[in-house]
Parts: sequence; C-alpha cells; structure tokens
Amino acid sequence: MERTEIAETDESAASQLDAAYDSRPPFDARLGARTKLTTKRIAQRLLWLVMAIIGYLTHTKAPSEDAAPIRRILVVRVDLLGDVVLSLPAVRALKRAYPDAEIDMLVLKSTAGILQGERDISRVLAYDPHIWRQPKTYLNPANWRAAGDVLRTMRAARYDLAISISGDMGSILTRLSNARRRIGYAKEAYPFFMTHTLPGGRYRTHQHETCYVLALAEAAGGIVEPDDALLRLSIVPAAAQKMAATLQQARSMLQHGGPVITMHGGARNGQAKRWPTGHFARLAERLIEELDALVVLTGAPSEAPLAQSIEQQCRYPLLNLLGKTSLPELTALLAASDLVISGDSGPMHIACAVRTPVVALHGPTDPALSGPTAPDAIILRRDIWCSPCYDASATAECPFGNPVCMKGLSPELVFAAARRQLKRASENGRASLSLPVIGAIHHATTPTSPHS
Repeated sequence: MERTEIAETDESAASQLDAAYDSRPPFDARLGARTKLTTKRIAQRLLWLVMAIIGYLTHTKAPSEDAAPIRRILVVRVDLLGDVVLSLPAVRALKRAYPDAEIDMLVLKSTAGILQGERDISRVLAYDPHIWRQPKTYLNPANWRAAGDVLRTMRAARYDLAISISGDMGSILTRLSNARRRIGYAKEAYPFFMTHTLPGGRYRTHQHETCYVLALAEAAGGIVEPDDALLRLSIVPAAAQKMAATLQQARSMLQHGGPVITMHGGARNGQAKRWPTGHFARLAERLIEELDALVVLTGAPSEAPLAQSIEQQCRYPLLNLLGKTSLPELTALLAASDLVISGDSGPMHIACAVRTPVVALHGPTDPALSGPTAPDAIILRRDIWCSPCYDASATAECPFGNPVCMKGLSPELVFAAARRQLKRASENGRASLSLPVIGAIHHATTPTSPHS
C-alpha cells in the first residue's frame, strides 16, 4: 500500500497540537481560569438568589393528582448530544404511560437532528438558551425575537406536564412553558419553579445518567421497564442509503475489504477526554495493515484539526467525514459500522443506541456515570489515583496538564479490544469476519456496561 507523504509544515502543526495536549498551561493562564471559575460561581449564587425571589413571587399551586388527564408533554434537555440520546429512555417510559399524549422535546439547535426519526416525539423545539450567558447577546434584537418565538410556541401548546432534565437552565425553560405540572430535581431547579421535585440532583447519587432520567420519568407517572436503560435510536432511511453509498465508494477508492471501523477523536466539553491523536494514528495503521479495515473519522467541523493531525501521522489514507454528515447521517454511519472506537462522547452513545459494538476510552470521566449502556461494550480505563476527576460544573481539563489516564491507554491495548469486539460480532452473525481468538485485555476495567 502506498505511503502518504507528510510535508514538514504539516508535521510541525501536528507536533504543536500534541504539545498543547501534553503541556501544563502557564501560570497566568491557570490563574485566569481559576479567577473566571470563581467569578462564575459568585454570579451563579447571585442569580440563584434573584431567581428564588422571582420564583416565590410567581409560583403556582401544585395541581392535585386527579386533575385533568395528561395530553401534552414537554421534555427539556438543552445540553450536549450524548445527553439528549441518554434522555430518550425517559421519553419511552412517558409514552408507555401516556400512549395518547403528544410528547414534544426542547433541545439545542445543534442536537435537534438526532431526534429526526423518533416516532415517540411529536415535535422537536430547537432553542439555545445558553447564549444569554454572554452580555453582548442582550444587545441583539434577533436574540429577543427568537426567545419570544419559542416562548409563544411553548405557551400555545398548553402543556399538561413538563420535565426538566437540564439543570438550572432547564428549570427556567420549564417554568416559562407554564405547564400545569412541572417536575425536576430539587438541587437542579431554582426555588418554586417546579410544582413537583425529586430530592437531590444529577451526580449527587452515584448512578448512570439513564437511571437519573428514568427516575424523573417515573416521578412524572412514566412506566419504567428493566430494559429501558438500553438506548434505542431510529435510523432515517434516506440517511442510511447515503451512508451506504459513501462507504461503498470509499471501499472502491481506498481498496479496503475488511470491517468498517469508525473512530471519534473529539470531545466537546474538555480536551482531557481526548485520546492522543498519535495513538489514533498508530491504531488506524494496525487496523488497516492487519484487518484491511476501512477506517472512518467522524466529528464536528470545529474538530477538524484533530482529524488533520491523525491523518498526517498515519501512513495510510483514511475516510475523513468530519463536518460532512448531518446527525441522521452520523447515526446511519455508526449503524453501518462494524465497530466504533471513541472516548466519552455523543457518538459513543449513538453507537450503543444503534447496537454497534463499541470500545470506549475513559479517563477523567467515570463510566459508571456516563459510560456506554450496551452490555457488550468494552470500557478501557487506567485505574490511577487521580481518575476519575471530572467535575460536571466545568469542562474536562487535566489539572496537571498531562492526562496520563488517556495517554496510558496504548494503541496495542485498544487494538486488542477492537479485535475482541470484531470476533464476538462475527460469532453473533453481525459480520463475516475471520479473526483469531484474543486473550484477556490487561490494564483495563472489566469490559461491561454499568447495566450489565
């Protein structure tokens, strides 16, 4: 196979990217980050006090349990892609309890596409309330018009029930919906904004995210069944056809007849969750050399430098689809893949929801809280003293500037896990692959999901 030449300037760019990943920020940068975090927490406390006063002055009496039937439901989840996918079990439980009700879901514009094929959801409302965290937002009339539009849409629906699964910001939107019953966790809602609350809040109990959302659904009258913790996501036929054609064309161009292995190297909320780009490149080389794999890179357009770095360090050409797929197409791509290798990310959860074998790489985050839900997923992490260290109130950044928890997962370790997953998939009839049996995977946690 022909070697891909790398220009000197490209090598330099890749080295700079890895250097930024490995180096501790200078003192002034650390001081600035600490000052910003302290200021943010003070502002949050002041906001809590103001909102508590507003909530008290505007609170409504909780309706009795025998009030009018539930016909319109709103589920609010305005955060990251993976969180939206992890919220779908709650929608399923609500639909089971209220089969005739219309269920709407309010999400960010950037995540709305993932719900395109979900039949349990009647309507998707897309709005980003986080823009109001920036002072300049208040000076733009278009932002006020957009806020007015979503507010009028929610009020016109006359929701009987609204559930906040997005913390304090979700509680504001849930209160503005003016739903008759409003449910959320007490520690994640401003005082008096909900008519009914559950004690505690997210991460205050050591449980998986799906357990957290299902508890809310159950409190709202939802019927929860044992397998609800397993994610399910629909595939849009048109997107599946497009991705099938894309993969067929790529096989023809790159001349790889082995398994389709999709790698996701990005992480939207912190670079400490990323596996080193050099590791991805070495892994891709082995997958191609030993399995004749078609290796696919995915990610958002903003993560293009990561893919570029992986490509520059890999000796063979890869199929780079960063920024080239819609969310329904990404779902179809992951469903068509024989294996997905990813850190703690939205695509990892999507892969579980479409029943594609997964190798999940964990470092700063706890897989018991946010790991893959598929029982056959392999979770790799190094059990070191400082991991997991992720604090949900901030992005995932290594406090030492050297995320050895992720760097310590060697390409050889991940390759062994990949072969193990492919072997198991072949035995289960998912793919026609002939792979040797692999031994145990060392220096890794037990390869099971939190729900196995």
